[in-house]
Amino acid sequence: MNNCLIKFFIFLLVFSNSYVAFSKNVNVLIITAIDSEFEQINKLVSNKEEIVLKEYGLNKKILKGKMSNRDVMVIISGVGKVNAGVWTSYILSKYNISHVINSGVAGGVVSAKYKDIKVGDVVVSSEVAYHDVDLTKFGYKVGEFKGLPQKFSANKNLIKKATEAVKLKVGGSNAYSGLIVSGDQFIDPAYINKIIGNFKDVIAVEMEGAAIGHVSHMFNVPFIVIRSISDIVNKEGNEAEYSKFSKLAAFNSAKVVQEILRVL
Repeated sequence: MNNCLIKFFIFLLVFSNSYVAFSKNVNVLIITAIDSEFEQINKLVSNKEEIVLKEYGLNKKILKGKMSNRDVMVIISGVGKVNAGVWTSYILSKYNISHVINSGVAGGVVSAKYKDIKVGDVVVSSEVAYHDVDLTKFGYKVGEFKGLPQKFSANKNLIKKATEAVKLKVGGSNAYSGLIVSGDQFIDPAYINKIIGNFKDVIAVEMEGAAIGHVSHMFNVPFIVIRSISDIVNKEGNEAEYSKFSKLAAFNSAKVVQEILRVL
């Protein structure tokens, strides 16, 4: 009996130690959609290692390393909700991920609530939602699927850290926390009024954040979307503004991510 107890306690000791070690071996997943967003994150990563996922013939590259002394994994998902959802799901199912951060650019929405938002400002997601999902004929709200919330809430601690980070690291830019909506369109003035009609509190529009929030919600992993404004969607010709300022916006977003990880 004594021998059995000794073996049992040894097992518990080994198991608990291995569990602690495993718990510490977690990564923050940083998701970017395009090369220019990834490049700004890549500049801030040290101890770099490239992982190539070859399952199913994918040949997908992931950057692994350190940012602000935190273990990170960085991936370019590709543009759009499906690409973002697929790769977020795949990484969360394969690796031990503690937090998900989406870094990139977005179109800012000037409204009665957000009159002064400008290019270069940083928007921290309080919530994310799909602006192009419409099952209202069946009694759902715009953006809502059966069994899921209309809006996916970002992690409150990450929101706090991100808002503080903007003040410290992005001089001359304002920080906003608000609703970011996603859909598979580049939004211009002709389309934005429809979105505002459905989401009066929207502050920014992009193409991936809601899918990342959706998957993170399903996997029960804390997430946040950090987007810096590349263009104002209410303005005519905002695609030219995007081309001019998207690199600056990607830089601003990446610097905020770096500071979040420093204080996380």
